[in-house]
Amino acid sequence: MVASLLERIIARRAYLADQAELLGKQLAEVQEELTRTAAAEQVVAELLAEEEAEPTLAGDAVGSVSATADTVEPVRVIPPRREAAGPSDLPPEYRRVLEVGVGTGGAVRCKTVCERLGVGTEPRKVEAMRARLKRLVSRGWLREVTPGLFAPA
Repeated sequence: MVASLLERIIARRAYLADQAELLGKQLAEVQEELTRTAAAEQVVAELLAEEEAEPTLAGDAVGSVSATADTVEPVRVIPPRREAAGPSDLPPEYRRVLEVGVGTGGAVRCKTVCERLGVGTEPRKVEAMRARLKRLVSRGWLREVTPGLFAPA
């Protein structure tokens, strides 16, 4: 009787060990897929933000073709600040971001800029605005005081 009970316990322990190993493998697979999905979500959000932030020029063209060469030169919609005469050189939507959204003189968060401009605070709208603000930072029009906090340059 005790021997059969011991055999049943050993068999149960072996079964549970197998189940634990199987579940561990499944958990690792799910975590890996979760990581891949999060990365894909981030890439798609960035692409959508860029797409919403910059209207396409000449259809789907990414650059302009030089008349004297066979090379494609990138089109800069947002000029670097050092090359511009002032905010009037910016496209209207970026000028509005500078004047209304960040023009208070203090540092503001991306969501606050969205609220001030009345574009909505859904995640895709906030990410699109973040892309615009980052683009203005990279061109010298704004500065990022701390991550996510933007101020006039």
